Amino acid sequence: MDQLWLSFIQLIIAVVLSAIAAYLALFLFQWFTRGVDEWQLLRDGNAAVGIVLGAMLVAVAIILRPALLVDRAAWDVGSSAFGQVLLTETLQLVIGLILAVVTLEVALFLFAALTRGIDEVAELKKGNLAIAGLLAGVLIGMGLMVSQAVGEIMRLVASLLF
Repeated sequence: MDQLWLSFIQLIIAVVLSAIAAYLALFLFQWFTRGVDEWQLLRDGNAAVGIVLGAMLVAVAIILRPALLVDRAAWDVGSSAFGQVLLTETLQLVIGLILAVVTLEVALFLFAALTRGIDEVAELKKGNLAIAGLLAGVLIGMGLMVSQAVGEIMRLVASLLF
């Protein structure tokens, strides 16, 4: 029965932190696109902005996935450390969230700096789907490339606590 409660509480924590992750990802994307009202562009039907925002959320999910995969069997703490297990898993998700958001923002800024001939933000504002697809690829690709490293960091966090 303890395992059922632990799993249920883990689900609640994951849902809450996932909503926070989505909000932070969108908030930081707004920071990247200063001077652009993404929500108004979405209301106006700008598919380019929608594609990039959707890719941002997918990339955050890819990066956070290893933080959700916690091997409690390796911890060997028994059922008495219920609170410690939940705290550790929450800490892993928070660290993963920070790493995800920072990594994706850095990737966008580096990509924008390397492609000086293209003003990605202006192109998104105009609804350029080609640029949106390119940025979506950069975001999802970065998410795939760094998710393994985030998983290793999560294992390190767990090993330090147990």
